[in-house]
Amino acid sequence: MYETVALLLVQEFGIADDLVRPQAKARDIELDSLSLVELEVMIRERTGMRFNEDAVNLDSTLEEIAANFVPAEEASSQRRDSTRTVVK
Repeated sequence: MYETVALLLVQEFGIADDLVRPQAKARDIELDSLSLVELEVMIRERTGMRFNEDAVNLDSTLEEIAANFVPAEEASSQRRDSTRTVVK
């Protein structure tokens, strides 16, 4: 998945390929929260995978972002699980 993320960052976002490396943080290559959403949409449209939004932020490395892509139905269940509250 990292290769897909890296390719999209270079081809679609115009980020210099020498800046795109596994340990680069999203913030370091000047991505913002909207860019992360756009990246997720591009990957979801191509692969059907999405990332767990709770696990990815601007301080995530590109390697971490790529590792957090899971099948869309899995990401949806992770979101539901994280929003459940316990009533006593």
